[in-house]
Amino acid sequence: MGITIISCSSSKSKVKGGSAKSWTYFRIYADADDDPIFVKLQDNLNIDPKMERYTIVIDIRKDNLAPYIIFGDIEESSPKTFPWSRLSKDVQDGLINWSRDNKERLD
Repeated sequence: MGITIISCSSSKSKVKGGSAKSWTYFRIYADADDDPIFVKLQDNLNIDPKMERYTIVIDIRKDNLAPYIIFGDIEESSPKTFPWSRLSKDVQDGLINWSRDNKERLD
């Protein structure tokens, strides 16, 4: 008599819908401990005091004449909106190229 073990794992990833690096409208659940880019982003936007965890929404779609970043979530009552151009090039590139499971496509 043998024992059979069947394991099912359902790992639901937020990174879905093609390559996360190609997305132009997305949300990131940021954690300053994940990468220094999330601290540098707050420096770029003059966020003080610094937050350890926060949500950002990025809209850099080609049809959007004024690309922006929302610090907070779009469902919040008063998120702060900033022009995408306010972020340094290395922060912009870091956010676009971010491909961990805390990045979620919105379109």
